[in-house]
Amino acid sequence: MHRVDEIDIIALTEANKRWRRALGLASDPIRVEGLGDDRVQLRAEAVTGVVRVGRTDIEIAPKFLSAVEGSWQTVLWRILSIVEGGHVDDALTAAHELAEFSLPDLLAEMFLSSYARGAARGLPRGYLTETSSGPVLRGSLDVTRLDRWIARPWELPYVADLLTDDTALARLLRWTADCLAAIVKAPGRSRAMREIAAGLSHVDRRPPHLLDAQRIVLGTQHQGLEPARIVGLLLLEGAGVHHAGGEHALSGFLWNSDAIYENYVYWLCTRAASSRGELVSKHATKFGEVVAGRGSRLETTPDVVFRDRQGAVVAVADSKYKRLGSRPKAPDTYQVLTAGHVLGCRRVSLAYPVADHAEPTVWRVPSALGSEDIELTALPLNLMSLTRPDGPRLLIETISAWLDGELVLRPEASAVGAT
Repeated sequence: MHRVDEIDIIALTEANKRWRRALGLASDPIRVEGLGDDRVQLRAEAVTGVVRVGRTDIEIAPKFLSAVEGSWQTVLWRILSIVEGGHVDDALTAAHELAEFSLPDLLAEMFLSSYARGAARGLPRGYLTETSSGPVLRGSLDVTRLDRWIARPWELPYVADLLTDDTALARLLRWTADCLAAIVKAPGRSRAMREIAAGLSHVDRRPPHLLDAQRIVLGTQHQGLEPARIVGLLLLEGAGVHHAGGEHALSGFLWNSDAIYENYVYWLCTRAASSRGELVSKHATKFGEVVAGRGSRLETTPDVVFRDRQGAVVAVADSKYKRLGSRPKAPDTYQVLTAGHVLGCRRVSLAYPVADHAEPTVWRVPSALGSEDIELTALPLNLMSLTRPDGPRLLIETISAWLDGELVLRPEASAVGAT
């Protein structure tokens, strides 16, 4: 709960519009609910990240992680760095007390450590194309402007490549330093970020387009900047509001929780399949033939399809960003059973995020049409195990055990029926 004067409602309303559009959400990610007596309550839906509203810092833990544990920020960072194609500096997270880091401070620590290593020899420079004219030909003659040369023969139109420090990487690093300086909790880290931003004041303060930032490739001597680049990409990907100037400025970055979880499950499944010599894919599968009336073929798109070396489908998995009760929701059940039937595999699963150890539940689903039975597994993935160095390996082994059929069918497991 917060007092009304602690929250800049106008800034939050404007930010909600940008985040909703950027993340493709069906509703505002942060809702304000009046409680009376000049107090309001903030409620976040479908997002995770950190936001500063006025004098209030808001950290939004994804519902699949336990905020009580005190280290959900580190777990989220590990997941984000994987799904964004980066890597985690295990030496850093092992050398500090995890509970002392907020999410922005953890990102800042990773950034500072990387920048100190990678920028020791200076940042990589690049070439900028300049179109100009003068008494001396620089670069190559610009034949598209020969008409100007005829009118002013003492000025040669040319196109030249100029070596510059104002590169996409430099702009990304400056923007990242500015972003983290405004939102970290530790004054020392904020000061260090401002010093980096000041050292890069000669480059454009606007960040590169996300596609341009993703194309940045570091040379051998600047590989130390890779974690800093990844942090910048994470913030650029999650930046619903880019430090908008004006009266109602608001800083922060948010991610779509559902997409993060789905992408991480896909990464885990890829590693589990690779250890077995199998491959995974995700694409739409059309099935059914229209035999009467108008219409097109039916379609299903499971999150993960496992195939063996011969290309045959051996298993199907769907990630479900929701809490698991005594049994899966009926639409989820029908979806994965349809995929198994259409693709011709008996082993299907629904992967749920949990914050503590939980045993999987397996159902045998017989067919009344004489087909083979399907084995449906509700597979809980304890993401809080990522606080341990071997956390990813444990999650991969959980998926491998399911693929190997090592989850014993318990006698009390009943067939799934229509609800």
